[in-house]
Amino acid sequence: MNGRVFQALRDDQAATARALLIARCAIALYLVELVGNLTRPRLLPDEPALSIFYKLPSDLARMPGLPGSLDRLLSMPRAVFWSVLAGIVAGVLIQVYVAVTRQPDRRAAVLTWVTLGLLLLPFGLIPLMVLVEYFPVTLACLPSTAFVLLLLRAGVRFARVPLAALLAAFGWGALIVFGLGRAYTGLAFATISGHLGGGPIVTPGGDIGGDPVADLGQFTRNQFRTIDLVIVHLGVVNALVIAAGVLLLLLFRYRVTDAVTGLTLGAAVGLGYSFVESILFIKIYGSLGSFFGTTGGFEYWIRQSIGLLGGQVAFGALLGAGLALAARARRRTAVAAAALVASAGGATAAETLSGWLSSRLGGRVETGSTLDTLAVSPLLWLLPQLPFIALVVVLLVLGMRGRGPVLRAATAAEAATGLQAVTRAEEPVLVSPALRFWTVVRTGRRYGRRAALRLHRLQTAQLELISRRVQEDPDLEPQGDELRARVLRLKGIRAEAGS
Repeated sequence: MNGRVFQALRDDQAATARALLIARCAIALYLVELVGNLTRPRLLPDEPALSIFYKLPSDLARMPGLPGSLDRLLSMPRAVFWSVLAGIVAGVLIQVYVAVTRQPDRRAAVLTWVTLGLLLLPFGLIPLMVLVEYFPVTLACLPSTAFVLLLLRAGVRFARVPLAALLAAFGWGALIVFGLGRAYTGLAFATISGHLGGGPIVTPGGDIGGDPVADLGQFTRNQFRTIDLVIVHLGVVNALVIAAGVLLLLLFRYRVTDAVTGLTLGAAVGLGYSFVESILFIKIYGSLGSFFGTTGGFEYWIRQSIGLLGGQVAFGALLGAGLALAARARRRTAVAAAALVASAGGATAAETLSGWLSSRLGGRVETGSTLDTLAVSPLLWLLPQLPFIALVVVLLVLGMRGRGPVLRAATAAEAATGLQAVTRAEEPVLVSPALRFWTVVRTGRRYGRRAALRLHRLQTAQLELISRRVQEDPDLEPQGDELRARVLRLKGIRAEAGS
């Protein structure tokens, strides 16, 4: 099945053209950030032409308690930078070759997808280095992340997003969104800091002198003038790259593309980003807890436990739902722009307002106490996100209700065929989530757990078959026949169990 899907994508000229346009926009924005960084005012005595190649001063690098990899966290690895440039050059040469030699459509499409990989995949080296560098933290974050991914998969029973698309969305968020966001923001931070004069205070010799801890605090205070703008920059960049991923994945046109589909894909993209971001922050705060006042365990509690469905997961879901609605709206640009503003603005507000609320609270609650860890800090982090999370829930409920008439019509059409995959008696059960649930429960009570699991598998296969009927695509007819045969086999197994 997936092979036929990718074959269709490869041969779809509109899909490849749209994907190539997205990649070109991403690279163009990166080059703009690069030029801005090269032309920024210099604030440090021996500051390199590109700030991403900056090395920590020797005094700071030798401070006790700092991880040896902190230098790599604050700068883009040189190998990644040169890989990105090499990928851009190779991608341009391939497209020039296609244009000059006028390759056949199918070969041109293949070369276009190769170009996309060369342009975007080098950015994925950044999160890959994080995953490998902090592998124990990666393993610790896997169970909770896998749980949410399975929840996104199993939460929608009718016309749900296929596993291949869901994993692709997660990979886009983990590799491309995080990689591009890190590359863009790493350049923008020094650019904004240089123009605003918010750089660190250093000695004439180029080293941070005096007490290292005090100097680090002064360095942090000097950056506060630029942090707000950098947070806005990161929020906008992440929203744009998440939107690009959702638009690409909506090219999987063998499922219903409505608000629920967009919401699920957007949430999966946000989950991928949050996965890598959590690993990075858990490691940073675990190593620098004495300076920032938090620990790696606290960050795990916030990001991988109580706030697992918040943050970029919620804002990605909101953006994905908005883009899917925009595809069917009359004013597509206005709806899509509103979704982008809501996602970027919500992400920015969540970062800034939570800090502001924490400062307003002052010393009323002891930092690090049980009350602060279990209730106050999670509430302050989630509070600015609650309106957006509520909006996502509303969109999900309305989207699922909107699927009701489509489900009933497709179920009735399948039952009318007389092929016995769906009978008239089963029709009212399949169209009602509550009835489906209680039939499984009652079957389990009467015939046992194995019979209930078989009934659950049967209903799942029937819903997959009904989902196929919704797609008016002749290429999907063989897949519908395969699903119908599977349903009939499951019915035979169920009859044996009942006997």
